[in-house]
Amino acid sequence: MHTNRFKKLIIIATHLHIKIIVLLTAIFLTAFANAQVKFTTVLSGTEVGRSEYVQVEFIVENAKQIDNLTPPSFPNFKIVEGPIQTSGMSIINGNTSQYKGISYVLQPVKTGKFTIAGATANVDGKQMHSNTVNVEVNASASSANNNAKPMALQPVWPDEPTDAAREYVLKPGENINDKIRKNLFVRAQADKTTCFIGEPIVVTYKLYSRLRSESRVTKRPSLNGFSVYDMTDPNVDIASVETLNGKQFAVHIIRKAQLIPLQAGTVELDPAEVENKVYFLQQTNVVHKRHSLLDEIFGQSGGEEGTETNQDITLASQPLAITIKPLPELNKPADFNGAVGHFSISSSLENKKVAVNDAGTLKVVVNGNGNLPIVNAPQIKWPDSIEAYDATAKENINKAIAPLGGSKTFDYVFTPQKQGSYTLPAIDFSYFDPTSASYKTIQTKDLTVDVTAESKKKQFATVYKQKTNGAKIFLIQHLEWFFAILILSGLGIYLWRQNTRLKKTEAQIKPLIKEPVKPVVEANIPAKIPEPIDPLIRAKRMLANEDYKGFYKELNQAVWDTFRDKLNIPSSELNKQNVMRLLKAKGWDDKTIALLEQTLNECEMNLYTPDYNETNMQHTLQHAEMVIKYVRDGM
Repeated sequence: MHTNRFKKLIIIATHLHIKIIVLLTAIFLTAFANAQVKFTTVLSGTEVGRSEYVQVEFIVENAKQIDNLTPPSFPNFKIVEGPIQTSGMSIINGNTSQYKGISYVLQPVKTGKFTIAGATANVDGKQMHSNTVNVEVNASASSANNNAKPMALQPVWPDEPTDAAREYVLKPGENINDKIRKNLFVRAQADKTTCFIGEPIVVTYKLYSRLRSESRVTKRPSLNGFSVYDMTDPNVDIASVETLNGKQFAVHIIRKAQLIPLQAGTVELDPAEVENKVYFLQQTNVVHKRHSLLDEIFGQSGGEEGTETNQDITLASQPLAITIKPLPELNKPADFNGAVGHFSISSSLENKKVAVNDAGTLKVVVNGNGNLPIVNAPQIKWPDSIEAYDATAKENINKAIAPLGGSKTFDYVFTPQKQGSYTLPAIDFSYFDPTSASYKTIQTKDLTVDVTAESKKKQFATVYKQKTNGAKIFLIQHLEWFFAILILSGLGIYLWRQNTRLKKTEAQIKPLIKEPVKPVVEANIPAKIPEPIDPLIRAKRMLANEDYKGFYKELNQAVWDTFRDKLNIPSSELNKQNVMRLLKAKGWDDKTIALLEQTLNECEMNLYTPDYNETNMQHTLQHAEMVIKYVRDGM
């Protein structure tokens, strides 16, 4: 009945909405016309810590029309929230005023003294500027103004309004402190107050309110002695409605987190502190009359009149003690490594066939609920001929559910040293089950890996590694000879440079000495043409020195340099497609072009996927010589 009646009232109110607005406008128009227009900047505090928040508001009062309200920039601050638009009206001692504005929640990015510029707006056809404000940012929290992000309390009600909307009225004879104590408080709650080491518990700090207030968290609990995993963003106001002792409260979550205890004992959780400015309408005249339709719509009791007043109060949660029990020593498995909860385990091989000296990967996945983030990698019993490395971990954990749930994957990279078939034995994983207060051990299945012969690329790499290691050992064993050679080489270089400098000086002086002029004897002898330098000389040296990578690099460079010089192609346009097109235009036959393409492909393949073979290298060298000779002779 009550619900149906309320819905009918809402429908009536919707139809009357336009008429009510017109009526209210007519009532307050004269009062607004006489009010003074103000444009001000309001700061929540003039001193703030580096990690704290400050709120700045730009407010226009008593204006008929506001256009282009533009805030300043905030170069020394990060915008945490905003812009938030605000508007409303107030009636105090019979004086009516209206306001409109925007606000921002800021966090400093550095310390120092800063000026926040005013905003601009077109107010009633005139350009106006609000005042500037100054704020000092300190490295540590300010004891005088320890202001965390403001949290405005706006009750969130279910389908129908409750009497909580009327608690702001302070009736004659009511004590303001008693009214606040009954209708505004902070609580710390835990889903359990006794647990084992490693067993997650959920702790929630809440602000309960049936009043109109502005609240600011001034001290967040530090929660020392636990691994902490927040389930909600501490900087976001999450509001809901709860019923306590038959009364509904607007509830705001200050912090909700899962805690994993790290040591046994009794721990008292830190309190949360909240500063509040509570607003009341102090009733001065009560006229007993029947409620009208408008009273029902706006949630007002008939005849309430009074003066607005406010009260500042700081609230803190009561201490909450958590008893943490040690894990039992009785029947503790030898491989137990701290996992607490309910888990399962599986394992798999990324590849069931691995070549000698190639890398394989064993994946072990732990699924379940509990202290997953601090679960360590299980121990693996590797065969003697397999070299293994430390595991790497990846998490896929949902921290918004309690207890923490999801999976943790461990990747073990291993390298077999000998050919054959090997069995990787089952992996044991032990954990403590807090529900049954007992230890449990679970296992994976045995896995088989087939190790094949080493690939040619790996054989070459292994030989190269052995040679390199042998050179390092030889160098360490003959370190004194190395230094002697180094010193003698340095002396030889010095003497060579001195000799070069002396010859250069003689060459500069020699033209100054006059020599007898010899008669010129003309002879019809052709000048000797110098032999061209072999462009592949460096590649041939690399091949002789068994520097195979250097061989392909020099060979590839020599071919490209030849075509660049002969075809006059810029380096930015030097590619196979352009070269092939120009060669066809110059009349090259398809066989020679194919030989060139094969030579370039052979170089590229062995530069990026090396598979060195001396016979192939000799053939590639011969092909390159043929191509370069054809270019020099035929172009």
